[in-house]
Amino acid sequence: MELTQRIPQYGVNTLNDTPLWNIIQEQTNNTNLEWKDGGILDGRLDSNTRVSNICWIANKLLETMLWDVVSSYNFSNWNFNIEDMESCQYGVYSKGGYYDWHFDSDDTWKKLIRKISITIFLNDPDEYGGGELDIETRGPKEKIRYDTFKLHKGSIVIFPSNKWHRVRPVTSGVRKSLVTWFSGPPFR
Repeated sequence: MELTQRIPQYGVNTLNDTPLWNIIQEQTNNTNLEWKDGGILDGRLDSNTRVSNICWIANKLLETMLWDVVSSYNFSNWNFNIEDMESCQYGVYSKGGYYDWHFDSDDTWKKLIRKISITIFLNDPDEYGGGELDIETRGPKEKIRYDTFKLHKGSIVIFPSNKWHRVRPVTSGVRKSLVTWFSGPPFR
């Protein structure tokens, strides 16, 4: 690899007008979803880290289609060894909702660790104020250390799970997103 060649920090694309987007719409519009407080971590409320409502969506067709999209991107860019995918988490952030800085790959004690995270924007940016997704992509000596995303409905962001990221506080309206994680054996 040449020194000037850069490995992508993340990928951005759109799912609009695809069968995958149709499945996502069908699953997230289900009236039988079981919602819970997204700020509950390890059985305790942690509103200092996250304020949102979440539910889990386990649908084999959705998971298969997402697997294909993410595997293709992974193969072309990072080639991480991934073997598993978690169920999708549907998140709703009302006014005041947020998710502070965190990373998704802190489960190194497990046989498989999270390697790839995705966020799919489920509503348009003019439907809510704030709620931007920030992903840290630069080092501590940089003035601005992160890239900011507030994308149109149907947009997907794919990024390594070890990247620090956050959802900024929603100032008006409601932000909706679908996230999931792809896991594999620990890095060597």
